[in-house]
Amino acid sequence: MGERTARNLAARGLLGAAALAAALAPPAGAIESDAEPAIGLAGRLGLTGFQDMVDARVPGVLSARAGLRYDVFVHDQRLRREVRARRRLEQHDFVAYAGGSAFGLLDAAIRLPFIYRRDDVDVRGSTQQLRARYDEGWGDLDIAAKVAFGLGPLTLAPYLHGRMPTGEPDVGRVARLEYGGAATFAILNQYLAVHANLVGVQIEGGRAAFRFRLGASAVVLATEMVLLRVYAYGDGVEYEGKADTDFDLDMGIQAIIFRFFTVELGGTVRLVDAGHIDDTIRRDLRGSSRVSRHLDGEAWGLSLSAGVLFTF
Repeated sequence: MGERTARNLAARGLLGAAALAAALAPPAGAIESDAEPAIGLAGRLGLTGFQDMVDARVPGVLSARAGLRYDVFVHDQRLRREVRARRRLEQHDFVAYAGGSAFGLLDAAIRLPFIYRRDDVDVRGSTQQLRARYDEGWGDLDIAAKVAFGLGPLTLAPYLHGRMPTGEPDVGRVARLEYGGAATFAILNQYLAVHANLVGVQIEGGRAAFRFRLGASAVVLATEMVLLRVYAYGDGVEYEGKADTDFDLDMGIQAIIFRFFTVELGGTVRLVDAGHIDDTIRRDLRGSSRVSRHLDGEAWGLSLSAGVLFTF
């Protein structure tokens, strides 16, 4: 308990230090580089970035972006002890998003998903051996915003992400708040950048988590016709009350075609699983105290995005 409290205090201290440094720093200025348009590419939240990584930088002058995303995440859990059990959860998100940036300082976005979820549970030896559930509907509305401040090659950006419980009951209506800071250190005239996010998460029902991301992006081609950026980062999350950390490796490629159309292809692979049985399987096992964690499992995801980017 003391160790977890110390970690939480350390995380809050780091977030507070990042916010203080950002408050004392001047606004991020406009950048003149062939790689500059890549800064306007959007991640999953609609803020500048890639997948879940928030890029601390904000495009100069004015820019607007909008598009459609398709994200699928599959989590397969298997238990092989006294009782054999398996759960396979698939979630498919079809998302419309829109965002805008101003003067290298402000960035905001909104997104609305339509969700299809398939949940299969197979518990050998249970009276309810096989169960399948299919849910679909409009998910919760997401709103996110950040403020960027520049310190030479380093940009810091405190940000907030709120999930409004507006979705259909089968797939949504769960409030969520993420508060954190993003940092980006760019070199080689913005062609290469190192990114980090440090995030606290509060979820309706009293759940809490600490999330961290660290990775890099590189513009590998920048011409009048096409700009290509590749990226990779590690994404870890530790939920309060769990002993271990989920850790994913995310990577992909983004492009701007004719300085107007944007596309992204990304993938996610879980490298470390926290090793806890899902609550659905635990209920089906009727609270068996002999089972503490699953022995096998895997998770992976795929992201596709297409949109437009306007710069004024």
